[in-house]
Amino acid sequence: MRKITINALLAFGAVSGMVAVMVYIFGDLRITRFIQRFDNPYFHWLMVAISWPGYLGRQWVVSLCVAALLLRFRLKIEAACLLISLGSIWLLTNAIKFIVGRARPTPDMVEVYAHSSTRSFPSGHVTSYMALYGFLFYLVYTLMRPSPLRSALLVVLGALIGLVGLSRVYLGAHWASDVFGGYCLGFFWLAMTIYFYRRRKGESVGQTLQQSAHG
Repeated sequence: MRKITINALLAFGAVSGMVAVMVYIFGDLRITRFIQRFDNPYFHWLMVAISWPGYLGRQWVVSLCVAALLLRFRLKIEAACLLISLGSIWLLTNAIKFIVGRARPTPDMVEVYAHSSTRSFPSGHVTSYMALYGFLFYLVYTLMRPSPLRSALLVVLGALIGLVGLSRVYLGAHWASDVFGGYCLGFFWLAMTIYFYRRRKGESVGQTLQQSAHG
C-alpha cells in the first residue's frame, strides 16, 4: 500500500511538471474527442449527473450532512476526518491550480459543455470526490456489517469516484491528464487521511480502555 501511495505521488509530480509547460499531453485531445463521440442523450445526462454534486460548493453540503449523520451515531473522529479531508484537499488543489496555471480545454478544440473560470490542473472534482466519497467508501466498508444497504452504498460511492473523471473529460471541463493527476493526488490524500484516522482511532480506543481499567 505504501509503495502504491508513493508511486501515485511521484506520478502526480511528473504530470504536474509536464502540464505546466504544455497545452495538452499524451493524447489528451484524442481521448477527449473519442469520448465525446458517445452522444447518446442518456449517456450525456449520466455524465452531467455525476459531475453535478461537485459544483458550487454542493460537496460541502453533502459533507456537512454526512458529518451530521456520523455525529448522530457518535462517530466524532469519523466526522472530523471527513471534513478535514475535504477541506484540506480543496485548499491543496486550488494552490496547485494557481501554481501550475494550466488553461482548460477551449471550444475551438473540443466540445465544452461545462465552462469554468478556474485553472485546469488537477481536476478539483476528482480530488474532492476521492477525499469525500473515497473516505466514505472506506467507512462504509469497515464500519457497516454486510447487508444489501452496505452493498448498495459501496456501488454508488464507487460509481461516483470511478465515473467522475470520465464525466469531466466528456463535458470538456478537463483534459485526461488533469483527471489522471487528480486521481493520483486524490489517492495519495485519501491514503494519508485513512492513516491519520486509524492512528487517531487507535489512540481513542486506547484511552477508553485505560479509563475503563482505572474505573
